[in-house]
Amino acid sequence: MNFKGDFLLLGKADISALRERVSAFQEEDWNRDSWRRKQFKAHQQTTTIPLIFDEDFRHAQPTARPDYAALREHVEPVLALIRHHYDESPEFARLQESHGRAYPVRMLLARLCPGGVIPPHMDRNFSLAHAHRVHVPLVTHDDVRFVIDGRRQPMQEGEVWEINNRRAHQVENASPIYRVHMIVDWVIPGERCCCSTRAHPDTPCTPENCRATDFRPVPCACLH
Repeated sequence: MNFKGDFLLLGKADISALRERVSAFQEEDWNRDSWRRKQFKAHQQTTTIPLIFDEDFRHAQPTARPDYAALREHVEPVLALIRHHYDESPEFARLQESHGRAYPVRMLLARLCPGGVIPPHMDRNFSLAHAHRVHVPLVTHDDVRFVIDGRRQPMQEGEVWEINNRRAHQVENASPIYRVHMIVDWVIPGERCCCSTRAHPDTPCTPENCRATDFRPVPCACLH
């Protein structure tokens, strides 16, 4: 989702139990599902464990994967913090009153190998462009560089950050350890993207109405 800025700190969550469980995963767990790194060139040096994920990138009725059930109680402190942050906004509260409660449409654990790079890219398609992309470092290092639009933002373990995924972003893990983030795509039903208020202000956001702006080759400049 585009917003005014590159990074937004939502708060800090207790991830101690979640980090302990994630640290116990074996290589076979990380390599069981290779769809994401095979599908997207930017993620070839990552391995993932999907918790809530659909390969069609749907925007509603997401599918919980088996690992989600095992980790559900441990990810709840993060989800509670995200939920509280957006519920505090009068605008988002009004939307939820008329369109229903917000929800995570995707959630995954993403591991970037030592020396690994995620090259500059923007997230495209309707659901990626209309969800709030939230990163939570579970295992990280001072030599991990997360950059959006040329700006680096250090992220500490347990911090909960929304990133502007409609601008070019990249990651370099110059450390000797695996970097592990939990990534959550948070949907607020009925929310309009910034492009829609200019491109089609009298019609709602839909995959058809927003295709031209969701797939544009340059970052949206509406909120610069």
